[in-house]
Amino acid sequence: MLYFPGNCQMDFLSRSVMDLGHEAEHRVLASPLTYASSPGRVPPELARLFRNLSLDDYVSDRTLANQFQVIAPGDPEPELIVLNLFHETAPLFMHRRDGYIFFLDPAAWAGRPELEAWMRQECGLIRPNPATYLKRYGKFLAALRANHPGVPIIVVSRLSHFPAFGPRPHSYLRGWDSLRREAPAHFRVWQRELDDVHLLDMDRVFGAIWTESDAPIETHCPFLKIELTETDGTVTELAASRDVEHIGSLWPRLAARIEGFLEAGRIEYDAAETVPREWNRPWHPRPMDEETMLAKLASRGNYPCAEAVGAFFLDLKTDYTELLARTGHLTPVCHNTLHMIKNYGRIFRNPALALWADAHEKTARRFTANGPLYRADYLKRIGEIRAFALS
Repeated sequence: MLYFPGNCQMDFLSRSVMDLGHEAEHRVLASPLTYASSPGRVPPELARLFRNLSLDDYVSDRTLANQFQVIAPGDPEPELIVLNLFHETAPLFMHRRDGYIFFLDPAAWAGRPELEAWMRQECGLIRPNPATYLKRYGKFLAALRANHPGVPIIVVSRLSHFPAFGPRPHSYLRGWDSLRREAPAHFRVWQRELDDVHLLDMDRVFGAIWTESDAPIETHCPFLKIELTETDGTVTELAASRDVEHIGSLWPRLAARIEGFLEAGRIEYDAAETVPREWNRPWHPRPMDEETMLAKLASRGNYPCAEAVGAFFLDLKTDYTELLARTGHLTPVCHNTLHMIKNYGRIFRNPALALWADAHEKTARRFTANGPLYRADYLKRIGEIRAFALS
């Protein structure tokens, strides 16, 4: 079995590896601290609470086994472990007596006084320092190496923040813009001190994809994180940053590198897999015409739809809400796109966005892949968008 512990990047990669015919499983992790502090098993007292109080829905797919064992004793033996520099999930709690650390959504406390009392008495809240993430990760990696001797480990790096990836490249790993400068030194230490640990350089692999394609960064990474400043209900300032964690074109190419490793026992790159010089040049926005916007909104694809919505923000002299209203029944369920639409709706308070919300809500109610909490939160956000559009 090939295991892919980490965040959603490893989920995407594991799916691409399965498309090549390999058995693979993704494991969702919360923080390097949970495994590094693990007693080697799920703490019995915590397991009892989860079992008796039905808490499995309050760890955002980060099961207790994922947090404390990653690969449990009863799981199929690993042939290869591939993991990334996954971001840390908050809040994290540390058991005061036993020292283990775990993630749990505080929403679980509602209606569970036994849990709240236990958490307050036995655990403390901890806030990891973003600046020391790579040191924590090194301890996590060393523990994983010690617990699975003889199994090759591949660490997939993160995409660096180059100017061409504007506006303001954003990663979910806090502090990555600073950490990326010291990361290569940590990578070398891990490879030197830990047996059979290999690095897969995301910059190099994406560099070849970029060079081969005429597509702009907006096509590869269409999702924007939007921050608005409002005064008396009116938007007075907008700041946007590009999500460079969700890169749709990257996963099949990375999967090919994983398959190559299984055959050769090492990471090999093509000659074209280098960092392009133009990545150091400033980002230049590319406006999109309405016909192209409409085609992408109607495509049913996450990335084309998000690219069109992102283009709305490049032309704030025009209200494109009507295009959303016409294609609401085709909008795919995606929290990142929903975030963009919600903020666009605050810039242009247009009742037509309620028509989009009515149509998209029907799609969202049929979407169950990410569990009931995801669905409930998503539907709540659609309701907020509708209410503001009609206010």
